[in-house]
Amino acid sequence: MRTLFLRIFLSFWAAMLLVLLSTAGVAWYRLSQVQSISIRKLGEDAEAALYAGGVPAMQRWLADVQRRYPGRGIYVVGQDGEDILDRELPRALSGYARRMREAGFFGVGVVPSRRNDPLLLTPLFTDRDGSVYTVMIDTADWPVSALRDTDVRLLLLAFALVVSGIVCWLLARYVSKPVVRLQASARSLAAGNLDTHVGEDFSRRRDELGVLARDFDTMADHLRTLIASKEALLRAMSHELRSPLARMRVALGLARREGADLPRQLDRIELEAERLDTIIGQMLQLSQLRVVEHSLPRPPLDLTGLISEVVEDARLEASAVDKQVEWQPGPPVSIGADHDLLRSAIENVLRNAVRFTDRGTAVEVSMAGAGGDIHIDIDDHGPGIPESDLERVFEPFFRVAESRDRDSGGTGLGLAISSRIINLYGGRVRARNRPGGGLSVKISLPLEASAAV
Repeated sequence: MRTLFLRIFLSFWAAMLLVLLSTAGVAWYRLSQVQSISIRKLGEDAEAALYAGGVPAMQRWLADVQRRYPGRGIYVVGQDGEDILDRELPRALSGYARRMREAGFFGVGVVPSRRNDPLLLTPLFTDRDGSVYTVMIDTADWPVSALRDTDVRLLLLAFALVVSGIVCWLLARYVSKPVVRLQASARSLAAGNLDTHVGEDFSRRRDELGVLARDFDTMADHLRTLIASKEALLRAMSHELRSPLARMRVALGLARREGADLPRQLDRIELEAERLDTIIGQMLQLSQLRVVEHSLPRPPLDLTGLISEVVEDARLEASAVDKQVEWQPGPPVSIGADHDLLRSAIENVLRNAVRFTDRGTAVEVSMAGAGGDIHIDIDDHGPGIPESDLERVFEPFFRVAESRDRDSGGTGLGLAISSRIINLYGGRVRARNRPGGGLSVKISLPLEASAAV
């Protein structure tokens, strides 16, 4: 993946490389200019200037040569070992001049044959009075010295500023443009526009800003879905709470009549109050499950033992209405899940099956592992559900037969709570009609969180 870090790194690296290449280019240009200097030719020109106008003429010639070759130290040294322009000689040249003087190359009346001695690194020439001079070039810090000139440094500084300015401008534009778009989208979302998106042109990017744009769009979609579900839940809550309240008012009105069956009406009011309490409790549980995902508890849990607990409780309820619950426990299975949450999910499905299975029949509970999942099947012998409603049965407040659900005490929230809990643990709840009649609900949980114990 081409990350933003890599882009920034390569951009600055490319800028530095351009500056270094420009520095090398200027140095090469300067070097190509000065490499053409012939020290023998300089010696001949210095001797000609000396013969033409004496030492003053040679001094003017040397100053002009130094201006023509900036960055190179060019010296004319007399037999006293000093530069004719009274400049301090570099240590290497000063030592070389001293060795020449000790070897007898300097002095009046030097032997002419020694002027072209092959051991000499610098040319010797003499004045009319026999005074000996030599031309020396300082190469100790070449080619670095070629970059010390003011015009060269100004040129490199200007080039570095231009290159770094262009690179930084492009990089700032590359980074700031999506950030500005994100800022505008965030403000639009905060203002209540839930259809806000950053846009595909930025979300298609493969760097960190593209990931951020996709995460923002996902967040906006999640917020839109969450708020829409909250509004739908609020509308459903208003409807569901209004019904028992209306029946309580009717029962209260009947209780106030003369000769009314007061105990019966009080029992009715108590029943509706319990239904209100159940509805409110389940609504609170469903609401909490929407925000618990990141802090979902996952302690080790014996799933086989948990189902046995739920079945025992359901058998008591089923035996009171001539129904049964069949369950054959298998080997213990451990899964990472909260006991109370998973018990609530399984219990809601099982109680729903017990509620609607026919009298004299049994609800069958089984558990098996297959396809990388652990499957819990709960089958009843009731009327089943229309095929068109099999998916909607897990939606909050959805009822297949509204009057029958109310008579049986259903709120339309139990299966929605079960589905939400199982989904939080990476599982799935599905319902299907059995070929011989009745409804089969399959709870599937991923086996990677499970292990036989």
